[in-house]
Amino acid sequence: MEGKHKAQNHQKPEKSASSWPILSWGLFLLLFVGTILVVFGIPFGPIAITIAIILLVFAYRATYTTFYTAIFFSLFLGLTVSLDTGALNIGERAFGGSIDIFLGDVILMALITAWAVKVILLWFKRHDLNWRPVLPVWKSYAVLAFAHLVTILSSYGPDPVLVGKFVLRPVIFCYVAFIALPANLIRSERRLRAVFGVITLVGVLAAINAYFSLLSIEPYAWAVRRAHPIPMFGINAIGDNHNLLAELLMLAAPATLALAFLSKKTRMFKILIVLSSAQVLAGLLTFARSAWIVFIIQLGFLLITIWRPLIKKYLSVIIGLVIVMIPLALYQLQFSFSPTAESSNTTRWMLTEIAWTAFTEHPIIGSGAGTYIWRVGNASVFVMEFGAPLDAHGFIQKLIAEVGSFGLLSYVLVLIMAGRYAWSRMKDLNGKPLIVCYLLAASASGAVVYQLFNTAYWTSHLWLPIGLLLAASEMYHIREKRNQKENLFGIT
Repeated sequence: MEGKHKAQNHQKPEKSASSWPILSWGLFLLLFVGTILVVFGIPFGPIAITIAIILLVFAYRATYTTFYTAIFFSLFLGLTVSLDTGALNIGERAFGGSIDIFLGDVILMALITAWAVKVILLWFKRHDLNWRPVLPVWKSYAVLAFAHLVTILSSYGPDPVLVGKFVLRPVIFCYVAFIALPANLIRSERRLRAVFGVITLVGVLAAINAYFSLLSIEPYAWAVRRAHPIPMFGINAIGDNHNLLAELLMLAAPATLALAFLSKKTRMFKILIVLSSAQVLAGLLTFARSAWIVFIIQLGFLLITIWRPLIKKYLSVIIGLVIVMIPLALYQLQFSFSPTAESSNTTRWMLTEIAWTAFTEHPIIGSGAGTYIWRVGNASVFVMEFGAPLDAHGFIQKLIAEVGSFGLLSYVLVLIMAGRYAWSRMKDLNGKPLIVCYLLAASASGAVVYQLFNTAYWTSHLWLPIGLLLAASEMYHIREKRNQKENLFGIT
């Protein structure tokens, strides 16, 4: 009876949230902003108004559906929207004449707006505990945002407008979209399973893409055949390189495995295990060295946590799998010495040298948030050798160049506090909740390690796994405390 009563209490605020005055005020503000866009000569003003109204209304009325949709699209970094800023001077200065944004981020912005309205209406006004905002590790993340903002004072002379834009998006946006939103919207295991289902679907699509790519012919005779993103229906949704494919698969596989442990049917459990294994194999077949490093770390982590009791029991099976993996590992070794890998090493080394030079010039607060790629573009040797400027291949290089030692330490502080936050809530868990959190920890740690070598450090590929770990550990922690309280007082 009490469970039924709680469910009713949770649904009731949703119904009362349909009060239209606040939503109408939001629509009026959109129309007002859209009118200003038109006055400033931005050609997409009317279209932006229409799309924004549709997204806001949908996000407000179907918050969780919008949440799952946003997660789905945010993982595809190849789906972007480019908007012309027209005659607006600040648009030319801050965005170079156009705004390039991930499609998933557009949906997330509408969802963030709808969530903020509901928090104001249901928490601040009606004190509904279901909508009380939860902001994990916000203090340490605020330090990280400040470390980026203070680079305005750098003697390198960065443009304050560009620094401010970078602080808002991607820095603050990543926290709100991928840490705060999951922590506030994933309040039950049912919601968590739905999110895992979305990520599993993304992982399956990415794995299919990877296996189909193996059927294509490599452009050079000496090239090692490997999985890579290929366009589907004329759209390369995953991105334009094998690293994006591999890191997507390496974050999806643990989520698929977690969904398997939460499934109630044995057949579904087996199917999800197979799908998770297929995603891991597809990731390894990209022969991205980062993917192999992450796989070894994740496997080692899981062997000493959730699979530790099974090592002795299935030792022969484990040895058999290792033997089967040897040819694949040798193939990876062959690729590591191929001309393609050597060219990549040269590029990475030069990018690291540029980052180090920037750090030695401005070691405390850096050269300015978002300025690294400018430095690469101004390095004539790099442009002559490799063409268009590239972003840093690793968050350490990126941070020391742009925000100095202060920014790097702030970034590390966020990661440490996130790990501490999750562990403080996991230590009292057991059974499936603990297994799920360990799998999310494997996904999050793998994402962090991957960004030591890649360029997706301000996207969902890094921050969503961290946000899901914090959200799941908090949700299970609250549920465990409630169960203990009910048992203590004999409530059933």
